[in-house]
Amino acid sequence: MLIVFLVIVLDLVGFGVMVPILAYYVVQLGGGPELATFCMALYAVGMLVATPVLGRLSDYYGRRPILMLSMVGAIAGYLLLGFAEALWVVALSRLLAGLMAGNIAAAQAYITDTTSIENRARGMGLIGAAFGLGFVIGPALGSYLAGDDFATANLFLPAMLSASLSGAALLAIIFLLPESLDPAQREALRNEPHVGRLQALRELWGRPLIPHFLVGVLVFNTGAGLVESIYPLWVRDTGIALGPRDLMPLLLVSGIVLSMVQGGLIGPLTRAYGEHRLFQLGALGFSLAMVGTVIAGENSSYYGAMAALALQAASAALVLTSMQSLVSQCAGPTERGLVLGVYSSAGTLGRVLGTLVTGVIFARLHIESPYAVAVLLMLCLFFIARSVQAHWREHLGS
Repeated sequence: MLIVFLVIVLDLVGFGVMVPILAYYVVQLGGGPELATFCMALYAVGMLVATPVLGRLSDYYGRRPILMLSMVGAIAGYLLLGFAEALWVVALSRLLAGLMAGNIAAAQAYITDTTSIENRARGMGLIGAAFGLGFVIGPALGSYLAGDDFATANLFLPAMLSASLSGAALLAIIFLLPESLDPAQREALRNEPHVGRLQALRELWGRPLIPHFLVGVLVFNTGAGLVESIYPLWVRDTGIALGPRDLMPLLLVSGIVLSMVQGGLIGPLTRAYGEHRLFQLGALGFSLAMVGTVIAGENSSYYGAMAALALQAASAALVLTSMQSLVSQCAGPTERGLVLGVYSSAGTLGRVLGTLVTGVIFARLHIESPYAVAVLLMLCLFFIARSVQAHWREHLGS
């Protein structure tokens, strides 16, 4: 199980390296904010399409072959990006990387194969910890390696580092990771009926409260996609950062706060206040963080932007953890995978929508427009959370 953890950490650090600097690739090649966020959205599009497919293929052919395939594809995507001299190559590299990001489904399946029911939560917690490490270390590394000047940012070195990390993960899979799925299990999984996401959505839409969570995660991820993908260009245009390296402390603080809340504070907070209150508090906190970000931008305040980003990270952790916990309670033991799969797809769709439109409104309306729209979306999310709490006892009796 620790080898799977290592593989996921290496993969996500490599992904995180490119997160804060991809927009500068597009700008250096002559694109604007619209094209920058379009290229970012292609990653989420690929992930939306590939995750269930790769998860299902891992049932047919085993976990190791799918994990190895995804790492080879990730390496190819980073190499394409590092040597890109045209915008279409950048777009292709991000789509390929997104298609390969579906390996998380195979990694989760590997954990399921190799843990007992009693240890399942611990195994899935390792994946969460790997995400936390990846999003603390990766963006900080990427912004540091890119240098201290937007116009001459070194984008080749971060791409090669990401390719190298994926290569290390591939070697770990080849030499250290045994197959978890024996032929008998594969045969049994092949014979299980497969439910498509649209069919599953139709089945779940009539259930009490589940539509609230599907709309809620769509709204949240749309808002998060609006502000997170445009952030590197926003700090440049507001004068908060003079070069990519100035992003490193901002992203490092944000990642540490996110990891602290998700990894340590969420348990005591949930016991003290309950998921419903934390869900509502997170939505309001995210709204306040957006207001704080706008104020920091208008005053070119570096530490104001850092404080707002820290509040945004803490609020996101509260919303995501609380929503996932609550939606899982709406599903029976034998259908949690189905419910959480549809829930995850709704979230990824929101990320696609937010990332696609943010560059357009940033460039054509005002650089603070994505944050204003995000405030409205998070206020909508707050009222969704209130509605869930109001109807919870009626439908679930607890």
